[in-house]
Amino acid sequence: MGEPVNFNRARGSSSLLVRFSVGLAGFIVFSAAMFAQTVDKKAILKQARQSYYSLKSEGLAEFGCTLEPNWDALLADLKKTDPTAAAAAVRKLNQLHFQMTFVPGSDAKLTHNELSAENATMADGLKQVYSGMEQMTVGFFQTWTAFVLSPSFPEPESDYQLEDLGTTYRLTYKEGAATDVVTTMGKDLVISSLKVNTKEFQSTIWPQFTRTPKGFLLSGYQATYAGATPAETTELHIVIDYQLAGGFQVPKKMNLKGSYGGSPFDVEVAFTNCQAH
Repeated sequence: MGEPVNFNRARGSSSLLVRFSVGLAGFIVFSAAMFAQTVDKKAILKQARQSYYSLKSEGLAEFGCTLEPNWDALLADLKKTDPTAAAAAVRKLNQLHFQMTFVPGSDAKLTHNELSAENATMADGLKQVYSGMEQMTVGFFQTWTAFVLSPSFPEPESDYQLEDLGTTYRLTYKEGAATDVVTTMGKDLVISSLKVNTKEFQSTIWPQFTRTPKGFLLSGYQATYAGATPAETTELHIVIDYQLAGGFQVPKKMNLKGSYGGSPFDVEVAFTNCQAH
């Protein structure tokens, strides 16, 4: 006769087998879900990157324009208090000629002619105009290119977190070692906010887009930049009109309102004689 069956051991082995089977099934389901989630994350990011107009994808090598500030609008407050001085200032400033050149991968470059100054006060004023125009131009294109030159998203194979929050997605990643980026976008993949935090500053951008046959194109944005002190805080509201130059979408006019350190400003700049290739 064979060895007697130990029913307690058999029941234990059976129970172990059941638990193992259930655990294995759960592991398979979990692994499949994780795999599907990874595929979905990559697919969503790829689709998002393809949903925006991209000058890089269009093949832009360089473009340049003449920048023409609306000095009348900029000096509107002075015109109310001293119209004679405002008119003289506008005549002087209209002699300025600004030329902007942009090459992908670098900051915009601004050049200008030098105006003769009648006194030290005017010389200091012109220096502030030159510096202010350069800072405004470089700053504008740094933000503009983040949305128009190439998609404002990490590579699908890179390290990031993409969370489904129900009606929106939240994308979290790093640029370099010290910059944290959080992007919020709708299920239609339109970016609603972009937060960038470093040790030096914190910024939040709320972009607006228009639909074009080649993807979403930045039409304006609101932004807050907070530095180390209140004097370094900037509030911006920008509206952008476009034109075609060499087959590329480039700015035609920019309206910029806001404040820096609590001091308000209102600037309108036209982009004329644009060349792109």
